[in-house]
Amino acid sequence: MLFKANGRPPGDGLIKLHLQFLMFSLALSIDILLTIILILHVLSPASNIKTIGLPFVFVLPLLTLIAPIWGLAAACLGSAKMLKIYSSMNSSMMVYNYPLTLLAMLYFGEKGFYIMILLLLVLNKIKVSYFGAKVRQHFANPSY
Repeated sequence: MLFKANGRPPGDGLIKLHLQFLMFSLALSIDILLTIILILHVLSPASNIKTIGLPFVFVLPLLTLIAPIWGLAAACLGSAKMLKIYSSMNSSMMVYNYPLTLLAMLYFGEKGFYIMILLLLVLNKIKVSYFGAKVRQHFANPSY
């Protein structure tokens, strides 16, 4: 219920539209940053690949690596179709990868810092979904 599949037009104000673009770019950049932090943690000691790396990276093969790059490309190209695919990728990761990664982190006794990074990533995906739906609606029909 926290993911918006469709957007609503931003309203009459141009400032509101620019603010939504700004918030989407901020949420997307935070998403990329948090994903990089977790990927570095998966790669840092090689033993993490066998523990938390399996659910984070390989449950839906490499989706956690492809999705932020896809979202950045979609935002740079201004493609509504690519943003819709990015939203589907985020929803899939929220259902499969992140809960399994959280369970693996709790089972293997990971540091609280990385658990909080994962939870921040989950909360940020909600913001990415909210503002991404509004931006995608504007890309699909700018004069809506």
